[in-house]
Amino acid sequence: MKPPLSLSLLPLALGLCSAAHAAEPVFTLGEIKVIASPTAGPLGSESVELEDIRTHDRKTVGDAVDLLPGVHLSRVGARNEQMLYLRGFDLRQVPVYVDGIPVYVPYDGYVDLGRFSTYDLSRIEVSKGFSSTLYGANTLGGAINLVSRRPVRALEGEVGVGLGLTHKGEHNGSQMFANVGGKREAWYFQVGAAWTQEDYFRLPGSFVPAKGEDGGRRNNSYQKDQKLNLKLGLTPNATDEYTFNVVHQHGEKGVPPYAGTLSTARYWQWPYWDKDSIYFLSSTQVGEHKLKVRLYHDTFKNSLFTYDNATYTTQKLKSSFQSWYDDYTDGMSVEGDFKLTPANTLRTALHWKQDVHREHNAGEPIRTNKDRTTSVALEDTHVLSPKWSVVSGLTYSERDTLRAEDFQNGAIKPFALGNNSATNGQVGVFYQPSDTGRMHATVAQKSRFPTIKDRYSYRLGTAIPNADLKTEEATHFEVGYADRWGANAQWEVNVFHSNITNLIQSVSLPATACTSPPCSQMQNVGKATAGGVELGLRGGSGAWEYTSHYTWLERKNKSNAQKLTDTPRHKLFASATWKPSAQWSATGSVTALSSRFSSSNGAQVAGGFAVANLKAGYHLSGGSVVEVGVNNLFDRLYAYSEGFYEPGRNVFVQWRTPF
Repeated sequence: MKPPLSLSLLPLALGLCSAAHAAEPVFTLGEIKVIASPTAGPLGSESVELEDIRTHDRKTVGDAVDLLPGVHLSRVGARNEQMLYLRGFDLRQVPVYVDGIPVYVPYDGYVDLGRFSTYDLSRIEVSKGFSSTLYGANTLGGAINLVSRRPVRALEGEVGVGLGLTHKGEHNGSQMFANVGGKREAWYFQVGAAWTQEDYFRLPGSFVPAKGEDGGRRNNSYQKDQKLNLKLGLTPNATDEYTFNVVHQHGEKGVPPYAGTLSTARYWQWPYWDKDSIYFLSSTQVGEHKLKVRLYHDTFKNSLFTYDNATYTTQKLKSSFQSWYDDYTDGMSVEGDFKLTPANTLRTALHWKQDVHREHNAGEPIRTNKDRTTSVALEDTHVLSPKWSVVSGLTYSERDTLRAEDFQNGAIKPFALGNNSATNGQVGVFYQPSDTGRMHATVAQKSRFPTIKDRYSYRLGTAIPNADLKTEEATHFEVGYADRWGANAQWEVNVFHSNITNLIQSVSLPATACTSPPCSQMQNVGKATAGGVELGLRGGSGAWEYTSHYTWLERKNKSNAQKLTDTPRHKLFASATWKPSAQWSATGSVTALSSRFSSSNGAQVAGGFAVANLKAGYHLSGGSVVEVGVNNLFDRLYAYSEGFYEPGRNVFVQWRTPF
């Protein structure tokens, strides 16, 4: 039996993972992990496996990562962006990678996880606090790595289709995907394609009509995404591998307007949200050592149209505009794994990354910003004994502003330029007291450079830029233990605490300082702490498999009275799968969250909620499966951000088959 969630502290030692792991289509060249010892395997991270994603129907990366403890799904409602917090750190502080390639948006460091589908992934690796130094700069709160697929047979694949229905039986969405791969003696290929569309969703029946939303079909709630993933790999011998990869994404989306009573509605649409990545990865064995190279070119293009009202036809008000981004990133990294002694391995990495942000509104010239980030990293693993190992790491990073342009009074002028640097270190001690138990204690110092938006955005006329922002810093402490419970279960507990300094926060300025008051400026005035406990249990008995985890998170703003937003104090997730026969299966799950602040002044609060999902499947010969499921089973009215309500009860029917 394979446990529903594979935690990296457990799988090899506990022996609960199926031997089929070796045959899973994981693109290991795209992984970045801390290796504590040859026998212990990777530590300091967790992963959501392909089986988890399929079992719980997590079609976007945000929904998939939410299966892990310490993760809180969020929604930037005013932008209809799916975000998350990792132990209280947002996506600016927890960068997203694809096969080790950074793909976060150059301008603000964010990425809309709702635009990243999971159909072509083999697993998602999540590192919290103590993350590998080989990721490079800006991993203040950790890192998320989306690992693609790699074929293991001469010809293999999977296709699937699905339909979405409202609780009234209306067809409101569809999905299709296909993965095809093949492995030969000296080369392989992998192709993945996915298409999803949702025309609208319906609000729960208990929603009370408000200004901007009359209930029923949620206004402006459409979205469409397409994705293509191509990989060609060369394997000239048993140790070396060279791959060329292309990932293309196209998205379109509306932004459902605010439907509460404490703010005003905005009428926004994204005609396109496109991201493309081209990258080369290689691994070459040189004696007992290994050399890895990553080269990449990543682009991000989008358009944002804002309108006067809910008709989405006129743009006459001062608040209405048409805006375009045309960004790209060029980068490379060189990683060396050096076997110094049988008990000691030194890993080194050199990173170079150049971000270019270009934007303009209709009738305005294009403004360009350019940053260059470089870093050097060391990570040393020393196996003291079969039970003890120590991992230490050191990084030095610099961020240089090469170009920053302002547009005022009809002319482009240069902004003041500013640079940042940071030196970070970490150490972890790992102990295996028994054949099944694991214990760890880690300390990690991490940092994040301010983004282009942090330094130079006027925020629609309500802010003053600040080119002199300092680097955010955090020190993480963690202890944890994991072990087998009985014959078929495993449990874990992690206790963590983080101290954050130079936190970038918005500070009020006199209203006359801006063209559109109220006025503010981003400054390094913040000090905060984040701490908590994660508990997990997973296993099975007979026809049953189950998983559950609980997170208690306490975030405190130590510098002023502003509330830290978007993270509930309590999170509980539980699921169970019943397989009474080889043909039938059923999976039920519930996610329960306490309330959270949606505004820093504490006026807007998204209430706590519990949402249940249920699915039944019939498994045909050859591995095909037909499934019918219900999300938000009890039609609960809930929101991750106050006033931006999530879909009511909805039904899906889907089919997939491997070959």
